[in-house]
Amino acid sequence: MEMAYGLAGIVLYLLTGYLKSGESFDFQKALRTLVIGMLLVGLNVLLGVEIPSPEIETLLAAGEVALAENIVKTLWRRLFSTL
Repeated sequence: MEMAYGLAGIVLYLLTGYLKSGESFDFQKALRTLVIGMLLVGLNVLLGVEIPSPEIETLLAAGEVALAENIVKTLWRRLFSTL
């Protein structure tokens, strides 16, 4: 069940990001975010992270994806923009 709520959080993050940006939908960008999110959800499940409420789990998954994606994007841009 944790995977389902985690996926719901990822989808919420994707939708709000898409609606906020005003850009046309970029499937590759969405797929990268989905992969990062699913890796984080899977890692949480493997580590046995238990959240007391499904609603909180959904919101935390969205926030966790946002944080991880921003870190990955920052590192990517900092490392590869100088090449």
